[in-house]
Amino acid sequence: MKSSVIIAMAGEGTRFGAPYPKELHAVSPHRTVLHCCVAPLSGLDLTQVRIIGVVGAGRARSMDVIGDALGKRGADVVFTVQNPQGHGPGLQGAVRAGLPFCEGVTAVLLADQIFTTRKPDDLAEAMDAARQHGRSALVYPTTDPEVLRADGAVAFDRRTGVIKACAEKPQKDLDRFDGLWVVPMVSPEHRELLPMIATDPAPVLSGARYVEVDSYVNVTRPSDVWGWRCPES
Repeated sequence: MKSSVIIAMAGEGTRFGAPYPKELHAVSPHRTVLHCCVAPLSGLDLTQVRIIGVVGAGRARSMDVIGDALGKRGADVVFTVQNPQGHGPGLQGAVRAGLPFCEGVTAVLLADQIFTTRKPDDLAEAMDAARQHGRSALVYPTTDPEVLRADGAVAFDRRTGVIKACAEKPQKDLDRFDGLWVVPMVSPEHRELLPMIATDPAPVLSGARYVEVDSYVNVTRPSDVWGWRCPES
């Protein structure tokens, strides 16, 4: 059954301070942040996946990486441009730009966030959960207050296996949270909720099933990936 993955890579990355998009920063020889971002997709049957790359200006090389890493392995790859006036800015606008091209379960990857799964089929398992239950997410367990303040925080109900609470970059009551969302996923009937993941994630994630990832980093500066081992996709 067909599924879709929106890869958001239209941001300017001004904090990163490099003359190139931060997803093209080298992690190791011939391996960029973007290669690491999409590596977990190798656990899917890519012939049944549509990749929607949402781009802005100066992303020709990023598009080449997506084509080489995923298109040559059978994925249906399309690209669309995020128009801040029409779609809105930031991640919310990127998701809006990608939604018209989606079918089946839809996931959102951020090109500057990389992670490794515990098992090769963890992403497929999470997509199956979204297909069966409407919403799911890959999540990263952490109680580091600085990390929780900087990303989308979630609280787990480990007895039921669902996310019981979430907030975007919470600045107080951090002891409520014990992880971050990494990749949100929804079934077609919930797809219109996905743009809210950037500002008010509760409608997307509260009550969603989750699968934990092994490691995660939000790349905001070059030192974030020092020592990172990027798996072969």
